[in-house]
Amino acid sequence: MVEKDWQVVSEVLAASALRAGAGEKPFRLNEAEVYALLDAVGLARSPAEYLPAEAAAEERRRWAQRAVAVAGSRGRLVLKVAGRDILHKSDQGGVKPLRLPVEDAVPWILDQADEILRAAGKREHGTRCEGILACGFVPHQANVPGQELLLGLRLDPAFGPVVLLGVGGLLTEWYGRGTGGRSTLIFPARGLTAAEVTRAIQAHPLLSVICSPSRLYPEAPLPPQELAMAVLSLAGLGQVHAPDGSAEWTIEEIEINPAVAAGGRLVALDGVGLVSRTRWPAADRPLAKIVPLLAPRSAAVLGVSARGVNPGRIILDNLRRARAVEADRLYVVHHQEREIAGVPCFPTVADLPEKVDLAVVAIPAESAREAIAALVDGDRAESIILIPGGFAETGETGLAAAIESKLREGHARPGGGPIMVGGNCLGIVSRNRYNTFFLPPYKLPYRPGRGENLAMISQSGAYLVTFASNYDGLIYPKASISFGNQMDLTVSDLLAHFLEDDEVDVIACYVEGFRTGDGARFLEYARRARAARKRVVACKAGKTELGAKAAASHTASLAGDYEVARACLMHAGVTVAESLDEFEDLIKTHTLLARRRPAGRRVGILSNAGFECSTVMDRLAGLELAVFTDETRAALREALPPFAHRDNPIDTTPIADTDAFGRATAAVLACETVDLAIVSAVPVTPSLNNLEPDPWGRHGENIWLEDSQPRQLIRLLSASNKPAVVVVDSGRLYDPMAFMIERAGIPVFRKIDRAARSLAAFCTA
Repeated sequence: MVEKDWQVVSEVLAASALRAGAGEKPFRLNEAEVYALLDAVGLARSPAEYLPAEAAAEERRRWAQRAVAVAGSRGRLVLKVAGRDILHKSDQGGVKPLRLPVEDAVPWILDQADEILRAAGKREHGTRCEGILACGFVPHQANVPGQELLLGLRLDPAFGPVVLLGVGGLLTEWYGRGTGGRSTLIFPARGLTAAEVTRAIQAHPLLSVICSPSRLYPEAPLPPQELAMAVLSLAGLGQVHAPDGSAEWTIEEIEINPAVAAGGRLVALDGVGLVSRTRWPAADRPLAKIVPLLAPRSAAVLGVSARGVNPGRIILDNLRRARAVEADRLYVVHHQEREIAGVPCFPTVADLPEKVDLAVVAIPAESAREAIAALVDGDRAESIILIPGGFAETGETGLAAAIESKLREGHARPGGGPIMVGGNCLGIVSRNRYNTFFLPPYKLPYRPGRGENLAMISQSGAYLVTFASNYDGLIYPKASISFGNQMDLTVSDLLAHFLEDDEVDVIACYVEGFRTGDGARFLEYARRARAARKRVVACKAGKTELGAKAAASHTASLAGDYEVARACLMHAGVTVAESLDEFEDLIKTHTLLARRRPAGRRVGILSNAGFECSTVMDRLAGLELAVFTDETRAALREALPPFAHRDNPIDTTPIADTDAFGRATAAVLACETVDLAIVSAVPVTPSLNNLEPDPWGRHGENIWLEDSQPRQLIRLLSASNKPAVVVVDSGRLYDPMAFMIERAGIPVFRKIDRAARSLAAFCTA
């Protein structure tokens, strides 16, 4: 697209704002103005002539003559009421199809236009009629699959401009409900290519009808590149007029519904728009201070009880055990006491003997405002953790705004002031450095485990607690950060920090909501993570759709907050979990297998249960069954009983003993056509040695012996450079076996379908 086209867009928006009397307020575009934008970005639309409502007689006559020309030889015309506040013209009787008379067409058209104008004048205040559009008839079949599309540009408040493509026409919402929201594709405007748009359209069960030959259409109504071009044109419009760009106006929404296939082109038949002066706040936080936040050498705690146990006292006790914080550089701010638990106290922040790396504020929300002001104004801390809630999440927006404003003041000064995590957060556990969770070790121990390559970033502190407890002794992340309300540091800031940490290659994010514009930053950092071969795994809570306030168009109701977030995150290379179980499966798999890059997606599967072999075939999730080499087949024949199924997936049957199962596992791992493996054995068979010793001598099994099943699996899978997971599908009696294998760094699942799904996600670049 040439530069002058963007200039035309700016001129159209400026003129529309003037006509709407918008000033600084958002304003809507009428259909004629939307058409002007489409012309500027190269999108086809129906031929149309616009008549202002206040036009004089001669202007009206010339308009009617042009309308006759638009009708052409078919003599068919559509008159539409035009007004930026008239959103659904068909529902209000504002659309009138006409078949022109052979003679005296001009006065007849004017009579029809006046009839629409009179009807429009009777409508309620707020739906002012601005004029009439005379549109040429574009031949198409209404409400027929493959004929009408919805094409929209929408500004998501977190992620920025996205383009929506779905089934259009009067049945748009019906298709949306009938498909459970799957009638629409969502594309983030930034980084979009024609190839990926084309692939997505051709793979969509509904939209592919318009671009692919079928029994309904022996010749496809549209070439896929035509539809991809339309999507990219709107994406470009959204990028140029985004809230983080230099354009004066931000396009909040453009909706074309319907756009129809006509003569091999996509032609817009209707359009609405919304424009504003929205601007995203600049991210000016000094992110270098995340380093002292995670590895402080000095710290102060506010809100410590001198005589009882409260969150502040537990945090102090945890910091006393911290390796990072030097014993003589730990302080308490307390207006009465001189010492608590051997830690010196000072009456105010200003009285602290030094500027600390970390200040933990564990006092009620109202008092926290003054404490943070003192830390910022006196430049007494590099970083702050604000523990209490009682801010925006409870409706106290004024209190939160005051703290945020004070922190921004600090960021604007030389040195950048302190950064802050919280409020309404549990704090931070920084591996081998410190713990500010207000939970005592006897309730939540952090015992050694793998996970030095994992960073956990969670809006919910309680979720971090459950993860730490569930994976105690197995996975101990390098950092577990509860970021709460994001009053200062955001999830994107923390992601940016771990991009620069060479020890971290898996970043897991539990997010309930993104701050304005911060989702777009998250996407940019996620793309960088993918380029650096780091894995970002996300669980986005909140799957509800946008409410009725977006009823001006279909785009919001068809693509709610969660759907947009999911599409944007996946486009940026984030692995998105649809449930907490899947989230933890993905974290475990990516963390423990991070150093093992798969050569491909060919999987070898070994089980001793027929139901697992059958089930996993339906749950490969994009994995491909490996075809075994002749050498592997020979090794399997030698290892397994003659009645075992030796093809992939292998069913050893419950008769195969520990050594036979081990030899079969070795054969699969050694096979040159196998890129990765799933090894599963329902452990209840007496043929396998996989139980702890029985003090009463009821069996002779012992998992601690070198020839036990778990020991053999650990040796074989650890020696192989191929990613592999183990399935132990049985009850608590086999927890020690599962724990032993997983503690050795091998992911263990209790169901084979979850194993396959996680391994498939791990193989996705």
